[in-house]
Amino acid sequence: MTGTRGARDARRRERLDQVLAAAWAIAREQGLAAVTLHEVARRVGIRQPSLYSYVDSKAGLYDAMFAQAYRELIDHVAAVPRDGDPRRVLLAASRAVLDFAVADPARQQLLFQRTVPGFAPSAGSYALAERFLAQVVVLLHDAGVEDPADVDVYTALVAGLGVQQIANDPGGDRWTRHLERLLGAFLLDRDTRRTP
Repeated sequence: MTGTRGARDARRRERLDQVLAAAWAIAREQGLAAVTLHEVARRVGIRQPSLYSYVDSKAGLYDAMFAQAYRELIDHVAAVPRDGDPRRVLLAASRAVLDFAVADPARQQLLFQRTVPGFAPSAGSYALAERFLAQVVVLLHDAGVEDPADVDVYTALVAGLGVQQIANDPGGDRWTRHLERLLGAFLLDRDTRRTP
């Protein structure tokens, strides 16, 4: 029984991965708003009613995409080496986040903007976003940034560069190349305000 259930669970996970891959392919080709359950089912090769075994609605599909992307982002940032100067680690992690964001405009929009009308992530999926932010806050604290207002400024800085890059120079580096400069200015401002 256990072996049969394990095989069934593995098939279900594999099919859900196919569903998500199809949804992301549509989003990357035509935008997030173009994702429909009908088109996802067609691309996966199943009937639309069968899709409800994996996601309960279009919002549920977006939620599964949101959770998958945040898991990938968490893993991506966790892979940044943590040895050395904390500010260099922060810079490397910031670069990893920014590169992750601009590499996939559809993913960036789903994670960091509210471009899908009516979509809000479930509590479980949003917990992944909070986990990611907590991971970043640890890096900021290690680099001496502890004020919550400074955390807000930092997130606006990195997210803003990503949005500008995608909107105005997709595939280029017109905005992303300024990360080191802006992060340096941010840390210098923080140091200046902290000095008695």
